[in-house]
Amino acid sequence: MLFKEKMVIDGIDANDQNELFSKVAERLQELDVVQSSYLEELKKRESVFPTGLQTKTIGVAIPHVDPVNIKTDGIMVVRPKRPVTFSQMGDPSSKVEAQIVFFICSTGGDQQLTTLRQLMDLFSNGEFLKKISVSEDLTNELLTWKG
Repeated sequence: MLFKEKMVIDGIDANDQNELFSKVAERLQELDVVQSSYLEELKKRESVFPTGLQTKTIGVAIPHVDPVNIKTDGIMVVRPKRPVTFSQMGDPSSKVEAQIVFFICSTGGDQQLTTLRQLMDLFSNGEFLKKISVSEDLTNELLTWKG
């Protein structure tokens, strides 16, 4: 399964990317998914390789770090109270207002590529992103999506 109940945060209050990253890193450490190096590495990687992506329906982001910083595979799905600004993947001068952020946690290997492919397939499905962006129960929507 791509999504797990404990890996969903709905309505997180973050004024900017740094605050979002800090709160998510803290939660991922509580869940024992990431190493203590995660937050610093996340900020570094995002500054060099931005992950904002404007889809047909909404803005999303897929921040991630090198596998050495991850203990357990998973995707932390976050829907902030307000969109968070990310630089556009492939064009850092453009900005994306991310309504949903998918923090990919991968220990490496083929699983990371498989996860990225699965996410890209979901992103191309405008119905999926539109539905989860307005759903009253984000966790249930993710766990029951049949697409």
